[in-house]
Amino acid sequence: MSTSLITIKNLNKTYSNDGVETPVLHDVSFEIEKGEFVSIMGPSGSGKSTMMQILGMLDRLSSGEYLFEGKNVNEFTDDELAKLRNKKIGFVFQSFNLLARTTVMENVELPLLYDEDHLELNNEEKIMNALKAVGMEHRANYLSNQLSGGEKQRVAIARALVNDPGVIFADEPTGNLDSKSGLMVMKILQELNNDGHTVILVTHETYTAQHAKRIIQVRDGRIISDEQVKDRLIANGEGELLK
Repeated sequence: MSTSLITIKNLNKTYSNDGVETPVLHDVSFEIEKGEFVSIMGPSGSGKSTMMQILGMLDRLSSGEYLFEGKNVNEFTDDELAKLRNKKIGFVFQSFNLLARTTVMENVELPLLYDEDHLELNNEEKIMNALKAVGMEHRANYLSNQLSGGEKQRVAIARALVNDPGVIFADEPTGNLDSKSGLMVMKILQELNNDGHTVILVTHETYTAQHAKRIIQVRDGRIISDEQVKDRLIANGEGELLK
């Protein structure tokens, strides 16, 4: 039986604005297995963020096929996609997207409030477990605007984790962080992958991409290479070790 979490076949994406067609992705095909740590890397304007939006079911492809756990995503309604995202996918963004003047616990709880099957069911335990996974349980009652950038991103990862998703999408997660905080975030993502989570990282930086196990390089909307990482960087939160 196939272990593919994601299968993309001949994916194309074109945006239309006032009658002007702008093609962004061209005939993209690849598979991602459960438990992989994959970096999608490319310069600004390469199409990598659009690809993440489609893979994360935040946008729809124009043509081609997208299978998630063997199911055709094109056939899902918007409501079905929203439920699938909430149960199966966690998102971490460059800008953190935390609610200001709201506690860490309340920010992490947000995905649980949209889960009809688990509304108010052991929420506090789930929240604290997610915070412990990123070393932020001691900040549970802090307001989000009392945190450093690195702490905010760790809370954002906890929020992505709270529903125990199978796959975590991280879009430039170190882009707004200093190097030490960035290494801590990469350490957490590597540990989550070691625990069985599929991690898909989007970045324009080769250094960041090399923390993954596989790099898909995108340029001008096309895949130009797809290779396993030979000299992978392992984050220890302070410096770097070569595996």
